[in-house]
Amino acid sequence: MVVKDFLFSAVNKEFFVFLFFLAVSAGFWFVIALNETTEKEIPVSVQLSGVPNNIVITEPLPDTIRVVVRDKGFVLMSYLHGDIIQPLKINFQIYARGNGKGYVTAAEVQKMLNSMFYASSKIVTVKPEKLDFMFNYGMSKMVKAHIDGQIRPADTYYLARTAVSPDSIKIYASQAVLDSIKELYTENLNLVGFTDTITQDIPLKKIKGVKMVPDHIKVTFYPDILTEKVIQVPIVSVNMPEGLALRTFPTQVNVKVVAGRSRIDAIHASDFSVVVDYADVVAHPSDKCKLVLRNVPKGVTNASLEMQQVDYLLESLR
Repeated sequence: MVVKDFLFSAVNKEFFVFLFFLAVSAGFWFVIALNETTEKEIPVSVQLSGVPNNIVITEPLPDTIRVVVRDKGFVLMSYLHGDIIQPLKINFQIYARGNGKGYVTAAEVQKMLNSMFYASSKIVTVKPEKLDFMFNYGMSKMVKAHIDGQIRPADTYYLARTAVSPDSIKIYASQAVLDSIKELYTENLNLVGFTDTITQDIPLKKIKGVKMVPDHIKVTFYPDILTEKVIQVPIVSVNMPEGLALRTFPTQVNVKVVAGRSRIDAIHASDFSVVVDYADVVAHPSDKCKLVLRNVPKGVTNASLEMQQVDYLLESLR
């Protein structure tokens, strides 16, 4: 009863009357607006038809043409929300040239579009104005794909391994273009400060007139935390003349290495080579000889000698 009295009170009657006239005025405004001449961008999809089975399209037509049309509002609404505008079909057999290229001139595009719209409609602009595509007869080759960009794990980490799939891409293009392409690169990738394994699909940089299969690669980055280790490595003399020996004091030297945690336990003294070159001793006479770290195993990001010089003694073996 209370609700009924509220709905039919004088105040609420006035409110409902106000809403009624507001809706009517909005309807009149909408009708007037639709009857006015205005401009609207109408998207028109593009399709390439009649492509023979032995043809590979290496540079396709654009998916859509943006057409700005001037007409009454209700006509433009019918274009946007009805099924009047059908895809613009480009027949390969008509527009393909013998040089591996095909094109539709701006005049031909305009003529096709004019036939799709009502006579009352005026086409103001077309983007793109002309259409072109490229093709070949199946010529292809495999090319290595490389990552372009900055890949850097967080501090105290290093990039232990990178897995790329596939590492080679099949490309289709004209013979001249195929001969000129030696490698492919991804779009620029900026990956900094990561600590966990990351997998990403990275698109390849597009090259005009080249079809890539696939057009992206899957890359997995494996970071590993850096660990230090000190290893005692024997000192060996090299380039010694016959009948002469060189003894160092001490006979071993500490090598400090930095490597990934997963790799550090597999690194041993036999993986390194610390030498004294007799030729250097002769060329630079001194009471100490210079140590050189020659061999460093794979996976070590940094290796340094605890001492750069040691005492030595030359002995005759005769």
